[in-house]
Amino acid sequence: MTPAHPILVLDFDGTVCLGDGPVLAYAELLDAALAREGRANGVGRTLRWFLGETDAIPDDVLVAAVDGSADGYAAAERAARALGVTDADLSAAYAGSRDALAAGAVPTWAPPGLADLLASLPGDVEVVLVTNAPETGVREQLAHLGLDGVILRVVASAGKPAGMGPILEGLRAEQEPPARPERLLSVGDIWRNDLEPAFAQGSVTALIERFAAPAGATPTFRAPTIEGLYPAIASWAGVTRNA
Repeated sequence: MTPAHPILVLDFDGTVCLGDGPVLAYAELLDAALAREGRANGVGRTLRWFLGETDAIPDDVLVAAVDGSADGYAAAERAARALGVTDADLSAAYAGSRDALAAGAVPTWAPPGLADLLASLPGDVEVVLVTNAPETGVREQLAHLGLDGVILRVVASAGKPAGMGPILEGLRAEQEPPARPERLLSVGDIWRNDLEPAFAQGSVTALIERFAAPAGATPTFRAPTIEGLYPAIASWAGVTRNA
């Protein structure tokens, strides 16, 4: 057991690792798989439209398929499924995109000021990265982003959303006595994956709302970028330090 301390849980893609390079690589690999199977592709074009990188509107079927997607990965998968991609191709494309990430073949960057913010938090705040991504690429990216010195603990292949609740409970249970829910803050860009399980346990939540969250989303804090959440994170850390 460890002494009582606040726990800051961070998501990876779209939270501490920015840039659409990884998801665009995923889409390109999906298009390549569709082409090999003699199927029409268009995942990449649809994804760029979803991300606002082009005004060229895709086929109506693809527009309908990606409507309401929580992020680029969900949009790419939905578009690919509408075009007939197989589960095996989805898995292979995702693995290939993570390999490209690990190799530094796609552009990514950290949010401005994040390393400084995390370094400035009280020393008893534990920062934990919880991601659905496999560990391949994550450690390398943390070093590339200059965050490896401030994010020391990584929980990869988390299986969100189903796996998130048990992970959060486990983090709190490591303390003696177990940390109260409000001493944990979860930050991420997908309500269902990153925040809803924390909310259900009574923990504090902070939503990066690049894409519109579902109507039922009720985060404690919300902003279109993580930079907009820095004051809330710092305030929470200061308040919970002596709680």
